[in-house]
Amino acid sequence: MKLIPRLVAIGFVGSISALAIASWDVARGRVPDTESPLIIALLTAPEARTCTRDASQGVATFLKPGMSRADVLAVLQQAVVSKPVPWFWTPRTEDSITEQSGSIDFVRVMRYTAFGNHKVSGTVNLGDNVLVDVKARVACAFG
Repeated sequence: MKLIPRLVAIGFVGSISALAIASWDVARGRVPDTESPLIIALLTAPEARTCTRDASQGVATFLKPGMSRADVLAVLQQAVVSKPVPWFWTPRTEDSITEQSGSIDFVRVMRYTAFGNHKVSGTVNLGDNVLVDVKARVACAFG
């Protein structure tokens, strides 16, 4: 008779513990270790809690029209977040910069959690090796 209430209590305490660990892990992922002003600006923007959003204006404050290809690459290469130390999950890095003749495509992980990454991705359009236009968005990749 007393076995069922004990099993219910153990299940309840186990569920609460799992939720507490998950919440703590998500909170750890919300405080990235970065020196990049670009990443910091995107994470502290008023709409930073929106999962999928246009980030073109935020990125354009750091990548201004008229910048050379080398300057654009320097800003993008500095925009990195140090992966957290894994404890029950292994962070997946998706950072990349792909150069083409008239554009630069980039992906940068801004926040790591056990449940997915939050990343900024975009395209920098160049004309005569000078920045013309920036399109970027922030998206959550769960799983």
